[in-house]
Amino acid sequence: MKYLDLDFNVYKEDLVTGRFVSNEDIETFLKKPKLVKTFELLGCSVENRNVYGIRLGKGQIKILIWSQMHGNESTTTKGLLDFINFLLGDDLRAKNYLENVTLLILPLLNPDGAEKYTRVNANGIDLNRDAIDLSQPESVIIREAYNNFKPDFCFNLHDQRTIFSAGTGKYPATISFLTPAYNKACEVDSSREK
Repeated sequence: MKYLDLDFNVYKEDLVTGRFVSNEDIETFLKKPKLVKTFELLGCSVENRNVYGIRLGKGQIKILIWSQMHGNESTTTKGLLDFINFLLGDDLRAKNYLENVTLLILPLLNPDGAEKYTRVNANGIDLNRDAIDLSQPESVIIREAYNNFKPDFCFNLHDQRTIFSAGTGKYPATISFLTPAYNKACEVDSSREK
């Protein structure tokens, strides 16, 4: 696949194939020489699987990205690994990007759910619904990452069913951005507008 003059096949992560992505895949990915000094252990899941953060870039704009909050939504994780390969490559656009942003990436937030290929974690909790209660260790990990990193933007990556499209077109949306309202009137404040 090409976009303008960028051949994405160059950055495709061959390590991960099929629909499953496990912590074992992530740990193998993190052994790449260019990644060894970029990642840290952020905590452990209910079943004591590691949750990692990868820090890239040195720019002033801080972006927190996490994937596979739902263990059975692995497509975004695979795309994220490809994106990391791009960022670590020799393309001048990637180098420029990393001069302007600092990323903290959690490639697999729910390793227990990923192991069982289920939406919920090992305690049967949907982590996407645990942001207020913080009853699960994985929810605490992402909250602590947020509090410590203090990002300007957060990307909570999810798979999307192909029945959704952009506008009235027949083609499915490849990527969608949700900017939740801060109040019931769904008003647009400065954060939502940004």
